[in-house]
Amino acid sequence: KHGSLANEMRLGFNSIQAGLSDLHSEVSSINNKLDRVSQHLEASERNMISEIHRLRDKCDDLENWVRRSNLRIVGLPEGIEGRDPVSFVEKLLVEVLGEATFPGRVEVERAHRALRPRSREGERRRIVIFKLLRFPDKVRILRRARELGQLTYCNQKIFLFLDISSELQAKRREFMEARCLCHSLQLPFSLLHPVKLRVSLKDSPKFFTDPEEAVGFLKQVPDPPLVSEERSD
Repeated sequence: KHGSLANEMRLGFNSIQAGLSDLHSEVSSINNKLDRVSQHLEASERNMISEIHRLRDKCDDLENWVRRSNLRIVGLPEGIEGRDPVSFVEKLLVEVLGEATFPGRVEVERAHRALRPRSREGERRRIVIFKLLRFPDKVRILRRARELGQLTYCNQKIFLFLDISSELQAKRREFMEARCLCHSLQLPFSLLHPVKLRVSLKDSPKFFTDPEEAVGFLKQVPDPPLVSEERSD
């Protein structure tokens, strides 16, 4: 009887061990499947994030392409443009920048104030956004504005800026420290579209798309460096 009981117990243990082994194999198989699913999900998430960034950059590029002939005027008193902002901006450009700036008539396709409530006394004035009929006029306007430096209209200081998306503005602002260094080093520079810093050195210009790289380089430039003649932005 003792021998029979021992055999039964041995068979029972063997059965339990076999069951545990099968369970362990099944759990390992499930874990392997979960690992594969997790890896697939991580890869899909990375791809999705990459695609979102690509589409966002594409949309931002398209938005800025649509604005390629646009400029902004900052500093004009509210209402000074009257009921015909297009004619007002055309006359302002000639008066402020001079007739010689334009080989022919400068034509503005449309003009309007920024789409927000009219500013009250003491508040920041709304900008005027206008679109030029011909892109070369935009180039002439920006070049002449740089040559003149401070612009005034009716004894009011005004400023001309590119009309670009908020995302592109943020990217260009990242080069602020590098631009300040260029000023302090008396280095001619320009911030090329969309976001590329061009710095003129003695031998040849150097280009930067990474603001930190530009700052690191400029901090090692001798003071004052020798540079070629060129207008700064």
